[in-house]
Amino acid sequence: MLFQQFKVEGLGCLSYLLGCPGAGVACVVDPERHVDRYLQAAQDQGVRITHIFDTHLHADHITGSIELAARTGATVYVHPGVKAAYPHQELHEGDRFKFGAAELEVIETFGHTPNSVSFAVTDHARSEDIFALLTGDLLFVGDIGRPDLAGSDLLEEQVKNLYDSLYQKLARFPDWTEVYPAHGEGSLCGRGMSAKPVSTLGFERRNNLLLNKMPFEKFHEIMTTGFQVRPDNFAVMVNKNQHGPQPLAKAAPFGLMTVEQVESAISKGATIVDTRVPSAFGAAYIRGSVNIGLTPLSVNWLGMTIAAETEIIIVADTKARAEEAAYIYRRAGYDRLIGYLGDGISSWAAQAKPLDHLPQLTPESLKHVLVKYPDHLALDVRSDLEWEAGHLEEAVHIPIDKIMAGDFTLDKDRHVTIICGSGYRANIAGSILKSLGYSRVFSLIGGMAAWKASRSTNV
Repeated sequence: MLFQQFKVEGLGCLSYLLGCPGAGVACVVDPERHVDRYLQAAQDQGVRITHIFDTHLHADHITGSIELAARTGATVYVHPGVKAAYPHQELHEGDRFKFGAAELEVIETFGHTPNSVSFAVTDHARSEDIFALLTGDLLFVGDIGRPDLAGSDLLEEQVKNLYDSLYQKLARFPDWTEVYPAHGEGSLCGRGMSAKPVSTLGFERRNNLLLNKMPFEKFHEIMTTGFQVRPDNFAVMVNKNQHGPQPLAKAAPFGLMTVEQVESAISKGATIVDTRVPSAFGAAYIRGSVNIGLTPLSVNWLGMTIAAETEIIIVADTKARAEEAAYIYRRAGYDRLIGYLGDGISSWAAQAKPLDHLPQLTPESLKHVLVKYPDHLALDVRSDLEWEAGHLEEAVHIPIDKIMAGDFTLDKDRHVTIICGSGYRANIAGSILKSLGYSRVFSLIGGMAAWKASRSTNV
């Protein structure tokens, strides 16, 4: 039997190629948008992809099912609750699909979404026992799927469905059954996923609090509070995935832009996403830019900051970094990436175009400023849990999601230093404030990590 797992760093998406080299056929479960990896793996294993399955209507990334179907001729299968508007076949409880020695059985496991399924997997070449579960976003390693993404009006029903799916639908499977989820660490579809890509039901039943014989009342209490903010572009991705995302070949052309082309695009409403590190951005940047440093997790921050239908220009240190950013962003439905400046801002600066800056204060500088200027505001944008774990005595707390949503009030003439954990989020928040007309904004370079290190050094 062929069984291969694929991971998307940052988003934490996990997908699977299953099949039988002897029979020459295979399927893909939960493919991501860049499908070449599946085509290459199938070619390497000598199998033809005939079926494509999505375990649910994805909110955090664009499905690759339609793209893969177009390139292989395979049929796409989804649950009827998805209400898919593209060519597909329906999945129902108890449906079975055979690919030579490999067999998949459909299990309706609602809760993360009202249309979620899992797959029980058998390798008939070895045994008639089900050896694994592809759990989609029902059960993760160390966590379970959040039930709130379908909307507040469905939350009560979803919590009950989630509990029933975990404690009743999975009850028939023994402890040694392997668990292969659709997400791992980095995903926003849960709260505390492990970096491990696989587990067993027994281990999760013993060590996953939410699967360890928890009474429904306690389960309900936990699963109706405390989730991360749902990025605005999740709704866009749900809509695209429901109607069928356009092929990547139809995405906006993405190439090097001249300074004049960038100026023209900005005048028509385009937004600049500057992917450089905080210190480089802080030294000088094009006015109005948002600083989202390029990391595996940067697409999540992009999704919380900029609408998916916005025309975006990428600023990066090199062409390769700009293309890497575009590759990552398209996974989350950003198809209006119209070009890039791949020399940082050197060409912009060489023509004496307007620049701004976001001064980076060291911990020592901030200590001096807070003593000398009592009205200087230290603004902590970390989460509630981070704030409660320790903060500057002088600081004011406004979580970054409120900054992104504009849900705050500050004096635009006041001097403000923004603080986060490492400096990354502070630059995001700082660049947003600057674009809103706050002119006296600073960022604590290194964040609370540097602040704590400076205190221990000076003891």
